[in-house]
Amino acid sequence: MSEMRQLLMDTAVRLFEAASMDEVFKAVEEGRRPLSHWRALEENGLVDLLLPEEAGGAAVGFGDAMAVARAAGAFALPLPLVETMIGRWLLSGAGLGAPAGPLGVVTAAGRLEVAWPDEISALVVSDAADRVGWVAAGEFEFEHGTNGAGEPVGRLREPPPIPPGQSGGLDSERSPSTLMAVARAAMIAGAMERVLDLTIEHVQGRVQFGRPLARFQAVQQLVAVMASHTAVVGVAADTAIAAVETVLDRHVGDATFMAGCAKARASEACYEVTRIAHQLHGAIGYTREHDLHRFTRRLWAWRDADGDEGYWRQSVGEMAIRSGGAGLWPLLVETPGAALER
Repeated sequence: MSEMRQLLMDTAVRLFEAASMDEVFKAVEEGRRPLSHWRALEENGLVDLLLPEEAGGAAVGFGDAMAVARAAGAFALPLPLVETMIGRWLLSGAGLGAPAGPLGVVTAAGRLEVAWPDEISALVVSDAADRVGWVAAGEFEFEHGTNGAGEPVGRLREPPPIPPGQSGGLDSERSPSTLMAVARAAMIAGAMERVLDLTIEHVQGRVQFGRPLARFQAVQQLVAVMASHTAVVGVAADTAIAAVETVLDRHVGDATFMAGCAKARASEACYEVTRIAHQLHGAIGYTREHDLHRFTRRLWAWRDADGDEGYWRQSVGEMAIRSGGAGLWPLLVETPGAALER
């Protein structure tokens, strides 16, 4: 880990720990945004990590920003940090200034659903693969509800039209749906790692029939399955992040295939990881006194966010078919852009 990333992670972990206290989650489920914690994220520059320095940002690399996204997942952060971080970067790439405050992001992938609909200052909308813009809060209507994590969400029937002068073109390196899929996969990876830690801690400490649960072979097998899914999702997220970084560095290629594979695998694994975790925790895992439900409920919400496994499987399959017999293997094994540079 580089010195820059270590400093960044130290700051992020400190802020995320404060924003994941019991009273914060209670307030969230009552529909109250933890405003002071959001201000702390803004004041410490986390929402502007990806922006260039001339735009008031930190100009960190995409990999460093995704390390923060993964940490946000590991703390079940109940704030729209990733959406705001990616949204501001997209608007900057289109030559647009980003409105102050938290943002929602709507792309072609997944449900038209936005967290904290009454709190966001604007909605970042991708109305085409190479265009993005923003619509101010109050200029569109939501159907209000909550997601599986108990967080307030707003559902749209269709993306709102972007007002004139508030949209711009994007280069091919910044596909909104691709970037959000990678960021969400990173968050899922972080949350799964935390769920695995909680489960191992529980089975090692819980005694049944005179010995810890961890001593039973059936329990060991279930933990091994969970650990396998968690490891694969972590590698898939890292691979997709590396693919995006390669495209950004070389200014050529497309990371959509790797991003789609990562999000499909991450979404798919949410079922098995949460099922096994609750099976091994027993009834205590469903209680509000235990932390497990905070992570498993968000995993279910993030499974569908920014395209579920069905959406991305279809997208990946279509890309594979279009690549043809000769192009499939390079699509699977080469870094984005390598085939184009030959």
